[in-house]
Amino acid sequence: MDAKRVQIVTAGLGVFGRYGYRRTSMDLVAQAAGMSRPAVYQYFKNKQEVFRAVAEHVAAQVTAAAREAGEKARALPAEERLYRVLAVKLDVLAESVGAGSHAELFREAADIAADTVQAFEEAYRAVIEDVLQDCADVLGLRDSALSVRATADLLCDALAGIAQARQVAEVKHARLRHLAQLTVRGFTRTPEDAPPC
Repeated sequence: MDAKRVQIVTAGLGVFGRYGYRRTSMDLVAQAAGMSRPAVYQYFKNKQEVFRAVAEHVAAQVTAAAREAGEKARALPAEERLYRVLAVKLDVLAESVGAGSHAELFREAADIAADTVQAFEEAYRAVIEDVLQDCADVLGLRDSALSVRATADLLCDALAGIAQARQVAEVKHARLRHLAQLTVRGFTRTPEDAPPC
C-alpha cells in the first residue's frame, strides 16, 4: 500500500474511533493525516472509501495478531491460549474505538463494508477454530455434541458482547478470561462429573 494511503488510513482509524462515522468528515481525516483535503481526495473519493479502507486495515491487523498470539501460546494450557487469541480482538477494538462509538461503527461497517466484515469474521473465527482443533483432544471436543465451528461461533458472539459492554478494559478482560475458563471446563468435565444442581 502506498505510504500516503497508509497515512490516511491510520489517521482515519483514529478519527472514526474518536468521533464515530457520522461526525467524521474528510476535513478531520485530512487534518489528522497532516495533509490537505484535496490531497486526501487523490487517494479516496469520499468518506465511505476511507471507512472501507480502515475496516480492511483493522480486519487484517486483528486476524494477523490473533494468528500470532495463537502460535506464540502453543505451549500454554488451552484456557490461556484461547484467552490470548480472544483478547487480541478486544484489545485492538478498545485501543482504536471510543466506548461511545462502538455501536455506531459496527452498524456502519455492516452497511458500508459488509463484505469486509463478513470476511473478517470468517477469518477470525477460523483462527479460533484452529486453536480449538489443536486442543481438541485435551478438551474432549472429538466426543462433544458441539462442533468446533459451533463452539467458535459461540465464543465470537460472546466476545462481541463483552467488547461492546460499557465497562473498563480490566473488567472486559476478566470477563473474557472467565469465558475461556468456562469453555475449557465445560468441555473437560464429563456430564457424569458434574455435580447435581
